[in-house]
Amino acid sequence: MNSHTSPTAITTDEPQVDVSVVIPVYNCERYLDETIGSVRDQDIGDGRYEIIAVDDGSTDGSLDTLDRLAVGESDLRVFSIPNSGSAAAPRNLGVDEARGRYIFFLDADDKLAPDTLRRTVNTADETESGVVLCKMGEFGAGKRAGNVPSAAFGATKFAVDFIESRAASTLGALKLFRTSIIKEHNVRFPLGFVVGEDQAFTMQAYLHSPHVSILADKVYYWARGRGDGTNVTSAGQPPRKHLKRILTLIRTIVDNTEPSELRDKLLRRPIVGSAGVISVFGKKMLPAHNRTEREAMLNEFRDLVEPLWNPAIRDHGLPVSQILVDLAIRNDLDEIESVSRLLLDKRPLPLTLDRDHKQFVYHPSKGGPIGDLNIKPEPTLETISSVGRSLKIRGEIGIPGVNAAPDSAQLIFRNRKLGTKVIFKLNVSRSYSRSFGVWARFSTRVDSSKFNDSGVWEAIIKASWSSVVFRQPFGELRSKALNSSPLLIGDPIEAIAFFTRNDILAVDIGPTEKHLDPVKSSELQIIDHFQVGRSAVLVLNGRCEHLATASIRLSGNAKEKPAELVLHSTSQASIVVSRTLTKRQGWALQLTDKAGNEITVPSIDVNR
Repeated sequence: MNSHTSPTAITTDEPQVDVSVVIPVYNCERYLDETIGSVRDQDIGDGRYEIIAVDDGSTDGSLDTLDRLAVGESDLRVFSIPNSGSAAAPRNLGVDEARGRYIFFLDADDKLAPDTLRRTVNTADETESGVVLCKMGEFGAGKRAGNVPSAAFGATKFAVDFIESRAASTLGALKLFRTSIIKEHNVRFPLGFVVGEDQAFTMQAYLHSPHVSILADKVYYWARGRGDGTNVTSAGQPPRKHLKRILTLIRTIVDNTEPSELRDKLLRRPIVGSAGVISVFGKKMLPAHNRTEREAMLNEFRDLVEPLWNPAIRDHGLPVSQILVDLAIRNDLDEIESVSRLLLDKRPLPLTLDRDHKQFVYHPSKGGPIGDLNIKPEPTLETISSVGRSLKIRGEIGIPGVNAAPDSAQLIFRNRKLGTKVIFKLNVSRSYSRSFGVWARFSTRVDSSKFNDSGVWEAIIKASWSSVVFRQPFGELRSKALNSSPLLIGDPIEAIAFFTRNDILAVDIGPTEKHLDPVKSSELQIIDHFQVGRSAVLVLNGRCEHLATASIRLSGNAKEKPAELVLHSTSQASIVVSRTLTKRQGWALQLTDKAGNEITVPSIDVNR
């Protein structure tokens, strides 16, 4: 391997630094000044960090830019290797060269908040964690190739288990790692695929760490969205490479754990997770690989997965993943190709009702049916409106791949604290066929007077296909045109319908909680005015939907004069007041919303 070291590289007799920031570089010339600058702007203190930048055979001016940034500086070492096609080889060289007690991986187009290294290093020192995760955020005009992880960052946590804390949900390498763990256990990035090369590395580091810590109080790592499609991961990779990725991760888990509940939990992601078996035998398989290649892929997958396949893994997969793995274990490539073709054509897998076993099953062309599937109906909320003391709800429900509508359905509201229920029957007699199954339309009125107890009631939909009964929260699936802001019920208000943090439809009888965000004065503006007889009409624009009353207050006069409020839409209203009042100096509109919040809107010159 040819390497290039900048003329200002730190010599090996330099004292050890706290953290080595390893940056793999490929065609990121335009971003390097900002990225390197964000490391040099760290408040950790001079001499406590080093930067190791490894150019992966860039074809632009990245290497020249790195050399320029290294001139006259002792904090940056620059290496160059022939193009390897992914971040794995450059990162591995960075690990080999790292002299810090910790290693922090930073991508060449991203940047760090000024206190990132200090906070992560101090956290690792104080907690003795092997890995420290820090909250990520997005910046830039484009969209990232992958989503910024969020599941693990609900709260800051110190010295916690990597599974219980949900750190295992993020296997990217953009974190702080204890160098002694990485080097003692020979943790390295696997070569040979572009996307997901960091998963096995991070998993192995987790498994050899006593615990991890998570910093979630603010964004510490800023990931750039690039709209030019030039970042390596945006190009994706064929199913054969995804197979290598998931098999590498599976082997990493198996080699570093004993057969146990822990192992089964970790194996769910590479086998039945959203980027598991479906990324190999899903919609991209047929266009990308010929029959011989598919046979080889199936054999390789089956040989490794068959001894590991058990209900503790299977029961946590989506139906299509469960079916694909079962077919792989059966060595049924023909049926796998049939499933792949359905997915490529964006058609659901056909399911039939097994009345004897009270479940829906998939029937392959040969062999017995595949059952025990995690089938879920898809109830969709189409419209919701407030009518008097009631909530009018319209929606539809069905199961993709099932050519029958439910026999019956109920909308159940359950009191969050008391557990009591109020049930509303749904009429599902109106059904229609779609390309992905048969759906039933329903509508109902939810009368607030039916709720005997105050508090928050969350919606559950119960639907039956013969003897097969499903219950699940209602509200997550809804029409794109649906306004999801809180809906007031009654006048005066008796209840508020809203969506919880988990996107469940709920009704707060009372109401007992605050759901309307107070309107700020800056969100309302008088945009026009005109005269009608002895009245002045002021046209208001902004968040008008929940406005309830209006008055006008004169400067130096605490008493308010009544005004008429006329709502035209959710974003526009008119205020009708006496024309003589608006001719005075220093008046202001005093508004209230239906929750009793007060808003002051300053005057305009109506004499212009």
